[in-house]
Amino acid sequence: MTGLSPLTIIYQNPEIMKYTILCLLAVVMLSFSGCEKPVDYEKERAAIIAVINEETNAYLARDSEAVYATHVQDSLNMRLTAGADNYLFLVGWDQVKRHLMGDETEDDLSPELHITVDKSNYRMKIYPNSAFVVCDQKWTAAFDEDITEMNSIQVRFLEKIDGKWKISFVSWIGTDGYNDMEETEELYE
Repeated sequence: MTGLSPLTIIYQNPEIMKYTILCLLAVVMLSFSGCEKPVDYEKERAAIIAVINEETNAYLARDSEAVYATHVQDSLNMRLTAGADNYLFLVGWDQVKRHLMGDETEDDLSPELHITVDKSNYRMKIYPNSAFVVCDQKWTAAFDEDITEMNSIQVRFLEKIDGKWKISFVSWIGTDGYNDMEETEELYE
């Protein structure tokens, strides 16, 4: 050739320049498409469990502001509570908020009633900004010698907002009080 630099050759030849720019754009796009950090599953799992426990503990302490702080407060926040005798479906933060700390809860949380809540068997699907969580829960209330237990399965959907996990959906499914399992199995025959 004539001793021209590669940049001069590219600059003077529109066809080569066009392909060079396209290749550079492709390299840049491919470089940025893989920039999303993978989810640190154990770290996010621990943070999600902490928020769920924070909500439960605040609820038992009747600390409404702390309970509210753990939730996404928008029109798509939902709660579904279902048991053998009834169900309740709420849509929108206004309805969920009223239910959580209002007279509708029907929960007796007096200090004389010693309540413990144990969650176990967590199953999660975690994405960078959302998570699907299922766990088992045992709610035990003791008053003198009288002990009441309620078992349930909880299904939750959480969103990560400004780096913090917030609850967007809760479904509490009571697993006590159903008729004998053999009767239920007859439905599938």
